[in-house]
Amino acid sequence: MSTANLSSKNHQFDNWDAAQEYYLENGLTDGLPIVPPTNEKVQAMLDYCNLAPATIIGREPVRQKEFTAEKIAINAVMAGCKPEYFPVVVAAVEATCESPFNLHASTTSTNGVTIMLMVSGPYANQIGMNHGVELMGNGTRSNATIGRAINLLKTNFYGSVAKEMDNSTFGHGGKFSFCFAENLECTPWASLAKDKGFPEDASTVTAVAANSPIQISIYGDKQPETFLTQTAHGMLALGASVSEAIVVICPEIMAYIGEYGWTRLQVQEFLFEKTKRPASEWLHWKRLEHYTPSGSGDEAVGCFADSDRITIVPGGGDAGAFIDIISSWGSSRSVTKEIKIRS
Repeated sequence: MSTANLSSKNHQFDNWDAAQEYYLENGLTDGLPIVPPTNEKVQAMLDYCNLAPATIIGREPVRQKEFTAEKIAINAVMAGCKPEYFPVVVAAVEATCESPFNLHASTTSTNGVTIMLMVSGPYANQIGMNHGVELMGNGTRSNATIGRAINLLKTNFYGSVAKEMDNSTFGHGGKFSFCFAENLECTPWASLAKDKGFPEDASTVTAVAANSPIQISIYGDKQPETFLTQTAHGMLALGASVSEAIVVICPEIMAYIGEYGWTRLQVQEFLFEKTKRPASEWLHWKRLEHYTPSGSGDEAVGCFADSDRITIVPGGGDAGAFIDIISSWGSSRSVTKEIKIRS
């Protein structure tokens, strides 16, 4: 049994178990079994995107790492991806190498952040991505393996190894995989891809340096002012000066939003205003750092610098009225890239 290792050399293994033990013992997995990256499987990934092995997909300046197509393909195979998932993984790597994402700092933080991927547009359906029940959990190969591929690459190639570069205090399950699709079936709005300035039929992936989610249970009437105020209360737990947050709204709540005719921008701006508190209140609870008072010193201070720091995404199962809040780490900003089939 021949497999390609992470330095592009070949190793011979007598059987599947021997290959698994090699990758586990050498710290080349996330702790779970991997798919041995044979030359044939790696080449199939590259062929699907018409990429030469040495093609540089992205560069990370702090550690001066160059992410080549071959390295990415090896980790995509190990994660269990099909070749048709590879364009999403490639676009995700491009996103994480952009300077606003701040890959190095986010992967060395003790906060326990992971790389979360959100896919918007028709390509998600083409490859069977889950945007509904259990969209952030287990059970869907495309979601699970695409998210796993980017995090394996972060560990195996970039070097963010647990207990070494990665000294997360807690970590969370999303470090294995955190990837889902936008639910375009339950929303009156344009896709997130279009909202971010891409063409109508474009598919995109948004990379987020994500903390663990906060799930809000929604009770009461159907008016957006009510359930979005409940959501804002949950967002206050994030503290002041949060870099960014993703708010995932389930279909039941999206139906209420559509009934009242609220736009995505209205939801963003409402949450932005409702997460403002007097500076004295933040200071009392030791939730405000690097604060220079002006005037009375009791001006309103929000969780976010502006409403654009809040991204609203429809998703989830039909049953249950819930909203999920996922904050971004430190100074990291989400980055969105178009998913392209290279021919």
